[in-house]
Amino acid sequence: MKIRNNSVCVLICAAFAFSIAPGYFGQESAGGKESVVEPAKAFRVTEGFQSPLSLKTKTGKAVTLKVGIHTWSIDGALGRQTIRTTDFTLFHLRGGKIKVFIDGKEEMKTPDSYWTLPAGAMLTMQVKGETALLDAMTVSLK
Repeated sequence: MKIRNNSVCVLICAAFAFSIAPGYFGQESAGGKESVVEPAKAFRVTEGFQSPLSLKTKTGKAVTLKVGIHTWSIDGALGRQTIRTTDFTLFHLRGGKIKVFIDGKEEMKTPDSYWTLPAGAMLTMQVKGETALLDAMTVSLK
């Protein structure tokens, strides 16, 4: 009977070691490199709009662009967040303060600040205070 109880204990310990422990010990510490987040999942999206926009160039050629406007309410408790811009993006800070890190440069953005990022760029930001309200307008070829 004693051998059977030890076997059950060994099986439970092995199950823990092979299922739960790798995920726990494999996580990076909070001081490590931040992971890239999806803004629609990490931030509260208060508004969102996407639509095609057809334009004519000076030569008369028709061009269709995909334009999106998103308003994000970002909680200051989230800490540093890194996002990748998949399209050309124009940012407008409507409220709050955000410290942004772009290409190794640190800047403090205040209300009514505008800045742009090309497609594929990385933006690391940290809200200073409780929340920030940020508009992101994306433009890409359809």
